[in-house]
Amino acid sequence: MLSISLLVYAHILLMVFWLGTDIGVFIAGLRFMDPKRTLAERAAVINLGMVIDRFPRICFVAILPVGLQIAYGLGFLPLSARIMAGVWIFSAAWLGSVIAGMVLMGTPGGQRWTRVQHAFLAVSALLLPAAAIASWTGRISMPGWLSAKLAAYGAMCVFALLLDRSFAPVFVAFGAISTQGSTPEREASLRAPMLRTYVWVLAIYAAVLVSGFLGTARP
Repeated sequence: MLSISLLVYAHILLMVFWLGTDIGVFIAGLRFMDPKRTLAERAAVINLGMVIDRFPRICFVAILPVGLQIAYGLGFLPLSARIMAGVWIFSAAWLGSVIAGMVLMGTPGGQRWTRVQHAFLAVSALLLPAAAIASWTGRISMPGWLSAKLAAYGAMCVFALLLDRSFAPVFVAFGAISTQGSTPEREASLRAPMLRTYVWVLAIYAAVLVSGFLGTARP
């Protein structure tokens, strides 16, 4: 049981670093939107936010195999050892694409790795809810709370894809403000995608909190 306890501890740490650092990104984004701040201040705060954002992105991926390994070790997850090994390989490849995208950010290679990350998100968004549905319909044996956790993580993957899509126009809008000056129209073109991004950020937070409750209470 020591190994399970260590995995549970790791799972807790991943959730803490995920939400804790993401709140820093959340606050940085609010300051970035403030037109009363200088361009230099806004550029500095969003650049810092992008650095901090590396931690929740890493934790987002790493928490999946750790959580599944805990469920497998406790006998809640009806998978073979080979499939569990495949989960770890899949997650390692996913995490590798995330890190590569960070290292190569702003380059064509970084954009390619971002597309790879999105492919991993899309696959997870399909497979995990499908496993939950299979459990709810009696095709596989799994506790209801665990099925709901899988569905919640799948929802997070969808929200993450929508978040990245919403955030994409932000730097274009800020570039226009930087080169042509701040106007109400240009600030609105920056604020609108930022606010859409926050919708998906809050949706992820809600799904994380629900998932954490399900794993703790196991209703």
